[in-house]
Amino acid sequence: MDYEERFFAEMHPQIAQVIGIAVMQLLVEQAEISKASIIEQIQVLWQEDDVDLAVELAIDVLSLPKE
Repeated sequence: MDYEERFFAEMHPQIAQVIGIAVMQLLVEQAEISKASIIEQIQVLWQEDDVDLAVELAIDVLSLPKE
């Protein structure tokens, strides 16, 4: 396992938590669930002052094109 794979394996729980919180908020609001809506919700929940690496990586993961 190279450094990048180890890094993402270690960050996975934090990234999943950020995405999970955003999805839960969308469900509470009975809003549409999509990659775009989750990204938007993450940006609303974590304003610029609160952004950390897990938040940035969650947005990056959701922004990846479908393979």
